[in-house]
Amino acid sequence: MQSLDLHGTKHQNADEKIRRFLNFAELPCQIITGNSSDMKNIVRSVVEEYEWTCYEKDSYNYGTLIVAEKT
Repeated sequence: MQSLDLHGTKHQNADEKIRRFLNFAELPCQIITGNSSDMKNIVRSVVEEYEWTCYEKDSYNYGTLIVAEKT
């Protein structure tokens, strides 16, 4: 599974970095946000524009979002 790690990325640069990744990623893919709720909201916002969905990887790893096509 392809992944994008946003650790160390400033919030103002995240939108562009996420879009560059999603334009070429095969779904499902994962985006590592860490525990920043602001960064998660940026990812969710971009994913919604692509008309896809995202969810937390699992109940013990809240810092990774899985991006997938809506079913």
